[in-house]
Amino acid sequence: MQIIIADKAGYCFGIENAMKMVEDTLANHQNQSIYTLGDISHNRQEMDRLIGRGVVKAETIDEIDHGCVIIRSHGVGKDVIEAAEAKGLEIVNATCPFVRAMQKKVEDYYKKGYQIVIVGNQEHPEVVGATGWCNNEAIVINDIKSVENLKKYDKICVVAQTTIIEANFNKITEALKSKADEIVIFNTICSATAERQAAAAETAKVVEYMIVIGGYHSSNTQKLLDICKTYCKNTCHIETAGELDPNEIKKYQTIGITAGASTPDWIVKEVTESMEENKLEQEQTQEVVQETEAAKAQTANEIADANFDFAAEIEESLKPIRKGAPVEGEVIHIDNDEVILNIGYKADAVIKKNDFTWKHDEELADLVKLGDKVNAIVTDLNDGSGSVKLSKIKYDNQAVQRQLAEAFENKTVLEGKVKGVSGSGLIVDIGFTDIFMPASQYHVRYVKDLESLIGEDVKGIIIDYNAKRRRAILSQKVILEKEIKEKQAALREAKEKRFDELEVGDIVGGTVKTITNFGIFVDLNGIDGFVHRSDLTWERANEPKDLVEKGQEIEAKVISKNDEDKKIKLSVKALKERPWEEFVKNYKVDDEVEVKITNVLDFGAFAEILPGVEGLIHVSEISYDRVESVAAVLKPGDVVKVKIIGINTEKEKISLSIKATLEAPERPARQKKSDSSYERSSAPRSDAPRRRPQQNKNKTVYEESANVTLGDAFGNLFEGLSFDDEDDDK
Repeated sequence: MQIIIADKAGYCFGIENAMKMVEDTLANHQNQSIYTLGDISHNRQEMDRLIGRGVVKAETIDEIDHGCVIIRSHGVGKDVIEAAEAKGLEIVNATCPFVRAMQKKVEDYYKKGYQIVIVGNQEHPEVVGATGWCNNEAIVINDIKSVENLKKYDKICVVAQTTIIEANFNKITEALKSKADEIVIFNTICSATAERQAAAAETAKVVEYMIVIGGYHSSNTQKLLDICKTYCKNTCHIETAGELDPNEIKKYQTIGITAGASTPDWIVKEVTESMEENKLEQEQTQEVVQETEAAKAQTANEIADANFDFAAEIEESLKPIRKGAPVEGEVIHIDNDEVILNIGYKADAVIKKNDFTWKHDEELADLVKLGDKVNAIVTDLNDGSGSVKLSKIKYDNQAVQRQLAEAFENKTVLEGKVKGVSGSGLIVDIGFTDIFMPASQYHVRYVKDLESLIGEDVKGIIIDYNAKRRRAILSQKVILEKEIKEKQAALREAKEKRFDELEVGDIVGGTVKTITNFGIFVDLNGIDGFVHRSDLTWERANEPKDLVEKGQEIEAKVISKNDEDKKIKLSVKALKERPWEEFVKNYKVDDEVEVKITNVLDFGAFAEILPGVEGLIHVSEISYDRVESVAAVLKPGDVVKVKIIGINTEKEKISLSIKATLEAPERPARQKKSDSSYERSSAPRSDAPRRRPQQNKNKTVYEESANVTLGDAFGNLFEGLSFDDEDDDK
């Protein structure tokens, strides 16, 4: 059997980069919730592995309230990115560079007034995400028939789903040219996709049987399948090595393998190794056939010899032992090359060293003592010197196979230690034998450096056993997966129980588990409660990390419960007296207090009277002199003395004044004008009404709190008027 693996099979650059970003995120965000929007990879086994490591899959951004969200390589719409940013989520954008380039063209040409046309599958997440960059107004076409019903546009911009078949894209774009006065075409098909499809086609042309590995819901894998079927009618689609049909494979001599862009290397290796095992099995089957023919010939010779010696035949029929039967004997002699046993037969039995142990560096005298009982299998009734020939190794092997069969049947948990690496797996010493554990069955996560596992203790169950081939596969992964499921179920049960115990208004104690920039998560002994940063303190909002520490014990009040999502919202500040109530009890108008400036604006400055209570110093209340810039006079952190000049209890607002604590400057003295300032006119009196002289008005306006007289307010209204007798006479 010849096995050919197509070039470019397996992970593409985009998926490989996305998976690396997931691994990096898991390593760097161990105490933070990690979400993916949809499947980061269209491979069920790989997603199960990531979920087993704690990654949570969400279908929409609405399902995520906190933590870190990973955007998969297919990308998402602009609205999804904006929604995540609005929620304060940490975004790890693993969008494939080819996909991002396509999204950029969609966004740019949509803004230029082009009708966007995307050639691809309307339901594919990559296409769904791309339409989000043109206000979801793109036209999606997947076959040339759809072009016929398309109306004509002034301007069209055409892009391609990165994983579609290029020949199909070319046909559709050629037909689209008649649907617009101006058309711009961008072949955004990923080069790796085209290369993988071409390599798969070349392999399918030269093999009898073609295997396509990948997720059943993977678009690029389905396209590979279609291409391979075009050139090789005997093509099958599988997700894992366990789905291979050995009987079908045995029919063919040349077999090809390719894999979709979402298929991890370890699955491709598993399939390849399984194929190699099938190849080996075929060779072994041929050897068995040859051995059987040889055994038949030997039996015929033995019968002929027996017929020739009738006395020997009679003696043979009286034997209490037979070839292949187990016997027990007592050690009566030991030398460097063999052990001799008394088996209660007319002749003693001998076990050669290479039939006693497979370790050639061991000494027989160190392995067995005179008088020891040894079990062995009869391999020959006469070794040529009159002794019965035995094999301890064969007996031990049969005992091992019985133990393996029982362990496989009963799903017994076996414990052992990794003693070495073989190919893409581990050799595990389970006490009575060594057993093979594939790398993929060591853990729920992929382990790259197998050599680092030597010496590690493991436990597992046998998931595959073939008595004829003496093949057994040990898996620790199935135990870990079971433990994870049981743990998750127990956590869910404990969470639901704890959720039912808590009521709105309860005061609870817990440990700070996670600190984010928008709040903290508190372990409430079975369920997490969330405290938003605005519920941590009555004071001006600060960074949660400055208020609490991870592991700190705190008390909080349950302020809401979400029955559907089993979420608890807490408040720390609800346990403390409202600062406003303390202010109302201890302060009143006209009190003078020292305050700390917290914020400076154009119209004034806010100042903290006590933690959680602030008042406003209006720009007009800073000084008797005109203040051009508040920032030039006050800055955050300044401590100043003010007077409370107003309290609005309904709106909980406080007016403060620095000016009111200062002594008002003296008003400049008025100058008395001389009598000569108004000379009597010698002209005869006119009948026209006399014009009143212009009055001098105050230019300074004082607040109500200042001591203002009527004279200050109105000035000397009569200044400039004359009431002399002389005027009266006139």
